Amino acid sequence: MLPWILASVMLAMGLSLTARDFTRVLQHPRRVALGLGLQMLALPVLAWVLVLLLPLPPMAAAGLLLVALVPGGATSNMFSYLVQGDLALSVSLTAIAAMLVPFTLPLIMGWNFQLLGLAAEGFALPYWSTVGQLLLVTVVPVTLGMALRLWLGDRTAQAWLPVVKVFTGVAMVGIVVALFVAYHQRLPALVSLETLAVLLLCMSAMAMGYRASRQFGLPRESSRAITVEVGVQNAGVAMMVAFAILQLPALGLLPLLYGLLMNVPVFLWVFYCLWRDRQLVAVAERS
Repeated sequence: MLPWILASVMLAMGLSLTARDFTRVLQHPRRVALGLGLQMLALPVLAWVLVLLLPLPPMAAAGLLLVALVPGGATSNMFSYLVQGDLALSVSLTAIAAMLVPFTLPLIMGWNFQLLGLAAEGFALPYWSTVGQLLLVTVVPVTLGMALRLWLGDRTAQAWLPVVKVFTGVAMVGIVVALFVAYHQRLPALVSLETLAVLLLCMSAMAMGYRASRQFGLPRESSRAITVEVGVQNAGVAMMVAFAILQLPALGLLPLLYGLLMNVPVFLWVFYCLWRDRQLVAVAERS
């Protein structure tokens, strides 16, 4: 059921997109280029640094690298909204990443298997069949969602969107809970190298996104959106590759762990930003 539920989530994302979301890329190309560069290039390098520093088992290392190759997702848009970030930038980054991941993930993951020595043990990700399956659950549903919005009209689509988002959100949470129940005995312990690797990847990715965006002089809202986009990974796609395409539950355990634990540092970041905003408003009112 995981591919179908993931496709429904991407359909809901497409239903929330318009052509205007993509034209914003032309209006702010520097912000989008920075966000994509951090997601698609810097994040996999960061994951490799952690793999080299931590003595992770090869399968856990492969799972961490797999997570780093699936940037963005509907969850990141929700967190960008909660943190009062640049939601348009977040949506644009998510949409562009969804178009690129089907082609980049199987290629780079194949190289990762070789570098980890897993290719010699028979671990292989067939490129074109993987591209096809990822397209079917990411790009095709997003495109159908956009076409459906065009056909229904903005007003009708906006009326249906909250219902669709709730349904797909509950379905995605349900599948994650089902996977957790099915494999909880095989998940790493809460105090383990795998848990440390997951939390370090999320927190260091968010720190990297925030520092880089501030160094480039981006507005506060854009910095917050990029921080969330770089730290919140689409663990659903990673789990689909592991559980449904490769049928390797051991490879999917770390993405499942990431999908559960990434919420801790991200929610802390949200609470900190909202607290800081309230402090700034209080100072402005006193002055």
